[in-house]
Amino acid sequence: MQTIIKHLYCDVAIIGGGAGGCSAAITAAKRGLQTILFDKGVSLGGLATNGYVPQIAGMIEGNCKEFSERLEKSGYLMRKSADDDHNPTFDPEFSKFILEQMVMEHGGRIIYDATCMDVELEGEMIKAAVFYTKGGWMAVHAPYFIDATGDADVAYLAGVPYQVGGADFAGLNMSTTMGTRWAGYNAPAYELADERWKEEQIKNGVDPKKVKPLIFSLEEKAIEAGELSRHVANPWKGIFQVQLPNTTREDMEFCTFSFHSYYTHNTDVEDISRQILEQHTLISQYEQFLRTYVPGFEQVHLIGQGSLPGVRDSRRIFGEYMLKASDVACGTKFEDGIARFPEMFDTHHPTNPEAVFQRHIHIPAPSGSAVCREACCSAAMHPFGRPAGVEARSNPRDYCEIPYRSLIPKGIDNLLVVGRCCSSEFHANGAMRIIGPAMGTGQAAAVAVHTAKISGVNPRDIDGKLIRRKLIEEEGVDLDHFPGGWWEKLRDKEGELVVNSGDAVSII
Repeated sequence: MQTIIKHLYCDVAIIGGGAGGCSAAITAAKRGLQTILFDKGVSLGGLATNGYVPQIAGMIEGNCKEFSERLEKSGYLMRKSADDDHNPTFDPEFSKFILEQMVMEHGGRIIYDATCMDVELEGEMIKAAVFYTKGGWMAVHAPYFIDATGDADVAYLAGVPYQVGGADFAGLNMSTTMGTRWAGYNAPAYELADERWKEEQIKNGVDPKKVKPLIFSLEEKAIEAGELSRHVANPWKGIFQVQLPNTTREDMEFCTFSFHSYYTHNTDVEDISRQILEQHTLISQYEQFLRTYVPGFEQVHLIGQGSLPGVRDSRRIFGEYMLKASDVACGTKFEDGIARFPEMFDTHHPTNPEAVFQRHIHIPAPSGSAVCREACCSAAMHPFGRPAGVEARSNPRDYCEIPYRSLIPKGIDNLLVVGRCCSSEFHANGAMRIIGPAMGTGQAAAVAVHTAKISGVNPRDIDGKLIRRKLIEEEGVDLDHFPGGWWEKLRDKEGELVVNSGDAVSII
């Protein structure tokens, strides 16, 4: 039986210190709410920092823009070029401190090493969240709660209905990935060797479109020699590398998200353990492989692995609106739209290492701005059966919106849910998960809680159109206009929309 040894009180308790939870805490504190942000770890940022996924994906606006500006001012943000605001890279360690400063400078409080284990309910209201801490059980009492756990832990404990996995993948979750950080890479040396390898293959009669990267071909040798369990590199793009700020191309530090596990069940601790151990084995093998086989990697060494498992999806709540995959494909806008998703489908394939991604869905007929074609996808892409209808992909010249209603869970009146566990279909989940929209949903939730408090109502009773207007007029999030920068360049770029080898759409 729980014996509560400590009671805390606040206006809003935010559980989960990832991108969405941090953003919610920043805005709640700015608006004068007594704010406590809880995290089960010992640093903020979630997978972005603790899982070594240090790229700001999505639209950089609102709190996300302030975060990136502070990083850049401190010298810990790196762009591909001075005017390129797409997917900038940041230092995963220093960014933890920036997030802490942004939460605390307006009076927000942070409590680490606290895991939410239960909630106290009164009707359809959460009265308290109960945490296990090193010193024993602690209860946090608040009129409002925000679930930013990524796994919908608070909503789950409160009895909110939810779903897990993709129906078209027999309930499997997306593949998971252990993020890693490396040093000692000479990029020009590898690129020169790779270029010469490809030239040699073409001279030997290989179709240029079928020439695989040097590193993938070297992996085949290591696999044959029993030194590597399986491929890590993508057969067309090699390994995905993100150069970290303040390092040179000749002696680069980089992060990579290339160590995957498939057929995952991400609420099953035994399966999560299986994934982690599988990824650890592969990482250990890969360092030796890189140093032994691959030009440019002779001095490379592992300097960090994610302290969080690279889970992309688990529970997704049933909310007042479930964002549909077709909304993402068709660029749907909403009267209560509070955040935006401009990217391609980000479904990391649950079963197929060669496909890596599924960047399309199937809809009955062309609709909205979706880029559609007759279905020609393979059985490997759809191992449990290809859905009916045409293939539909998101248009790089457009974006979809996330409605406020997707943050409101069924059955609980004083709880909002932000980030990847918002109400969405499986293939729409990427619209919630990446940093830009995750911070957007967090910021919107905090605005809604503040509005509810001054109005004396529950967040469920707030009109989402009002939250949208407050985000525009009070928070400086320009939701009424097409985004500038990278996205405006894509919109105005001339060319034909073509499905590329990565199953997404390019402008050619």
